[in-house]
Amino acid sequence: MATASQSKASTRTVVLLRPSDKKKLQKLAEKEHVSSGEILRRSLHAYEQNATLQEEDLGTMVAEMSRALDRALEAVRSARVEVAENIANIRKIRASRS
Repeated sequence: MATASQSKASTRTVVLLRPSDKKKLQKLAEKEHVSSGEILRRSLHAYEQNATLQEEDLGTMVAEMSRALDRALEAVRSARVEVAENIANIRKIRASRS
């Protein structure tokens, strides 16, 4: 039974594998009842999907980091205002004691 990827025109490609990797590829192909080439095609497809997901994940993380940075900056600004107010109050207290 031909899969969608097999029905399109294909080209022959030579791939050098370590003997252990070749055994793994053959065992996986036997287990899945497909050719070694189909396992490689599926692997490429899975790799592409994973790369796309990683890019999406990175975009999400960057957006979250940006929001967290905005909140952190706001907290620092607020803390600076409070520190300035406290310094002013301390100066007033010291001035009233003199």
